[in-house]
Amino acid sequence: MNKIISFFKLIRLKNLIIIAITQLLIKFCLINPPIFGINPSLSNAEFYLLVLATVLITASGYIINDIYDVTTDIINKDQKRIIEKSITSKSAILWYIFLNAIGLLLAVYIAYIIQELVFALIFLFCIVSLWIYSKNMKRSFLLGNLQIAFLTGLSILNVALFDIVPNADSEKIKGELIIFKIILCYTAFAFITTLIREIVKDIEDIEGDKKINAKTIAITCGIRKTKWVGLFLTTLTFFGITYFQYFQYSVINSQFEYEISGWGINKIAIFYSFLMQILLLLLGINIYRAQVKKEFYFISQLCKIIMIIGILSIPLFTYLHLN
Repeated sequence: MNKIISFFKLIRLKNLIIIAITQLLIKFCLINPPIFGINPSLSNAEFYLLVLATVLITASGYIINDIYDVTTDIINKDQKRIIEKSITSKSAILWYIFLNAIGLLLAVYIAYIIQELVFALIFLFCIVSLWIYSKNMKRSFLLGNLQIAFLTGLSILNVALFDIVPNADSEKIKGELIIFKIILCYTAFAFITTLIREIVKDIEDIEGDKKINAKTIAITCGIRKTKWVGLFLTTLTFFGITYFQYFQYSVINSQFEYEISGWGINKIAIFYSFLMQILLLLLGINIYRAQVKKEFYFISQLCKIIMIIGILSIPLFTYLHLN
């Protein structure tokens, strides 16, 4: 039982569940509802395989990351370390190869179904990218942070690429284009909140990173300047939501040819946007005030909460639109 629990911790089961739920919410709350006029490329069963492929490859990424991170984890969080304590490096490598192989095979199969075999290269790119990140890039200046943020956003964008693009109908492109733009907005939101979290984690892990001569933004620029980068990104996200609120106010009493245009445009959705802004203000205040490791850990968890609450707007906005 302890081995199983350790394995679930190694692959970050909670994070994998969040990824799977996010993709499922996009599928069943944005793409599948008939009122939105989308002709999905994947059946529900086929889509589950897409989710499984994403989860397996992401899990393997966590494994290889921990394999390369043993030295820094001994310094930063030895009490939470799993490799060479509960699970050997050899076993972890075998799991890494196995999960990647199954995930890539599923990706090829799904790409074959939608007759877009080239899309399988997206998953191959993710595998290689996660390996490069774990081996070298995470110790670099900002590039590793951008890499993880990009891959997080890509996990959302993939839903549109696999389930909307192949069956896009030129005669009904407006509805599909609007849904695609909505997914792009959530992709950008996931990208920037993940980037903030990764930068904050660099501050949290600065002592261990110094021991291995890493060149993270926290080490290169110092904690104070790194916090200002986090504050800038938080402010950027805040004003991004403000722009969305402006759009909400502009169309709330307007009439459009396409019913989908009302998605996210109602009083409850506006209040939800205010909630997101309050959370971002709380995030900014904590980034500004944070001094010690546990405070930066709290900020990292707050970023994850903000991302989850943001994603949960998908079923809420769809429910409000349909009712």
